Amino acid sequence: MHEMAVAQSLMAVALQEAARQNCGRILALRVDYGAIAGIMPEALEFCFQSLVAGTPHEGAVLELRRLPLKLRCAMCNARFGGEEQDALWQPCPQCGEEVGHIVEQGRELLLARLEAAPL
Repeated sequence: MHEMAVAQSLMAVALQEAARQNCGRILALRVDYGAIAGIMPEALEFCFQSLVAGTPHEGAVLELRRLPLKLRCAMCNARFGGEEQDALWQPCPQCGEEVGHIVEQGRELLLARLEAAPL
């Protein structure tokens, strides 16, 4: 389960930024993840809560927001997409090209918002 490593990395980034702002307690994180980022939201939530349990960050909220898949056709530059990775194998709605679509959004894993407080 790589979600524990993801949760640890997110906390490391959050703690580093919180320290820069003279804060020591993480209250909330919002993480945006792409449709093909390979994240299992329930597993990430579980790992995050396990990670903060018994620490000053216990009770911190992890908000997960899934970003849809956005593609661009390599042949005609039409933009299209979908919610699931199946969109990767759909033909371009404009020209019908079936392969070579460029992923413009969908692989991300972003710490989009951090809420912290002094200890």
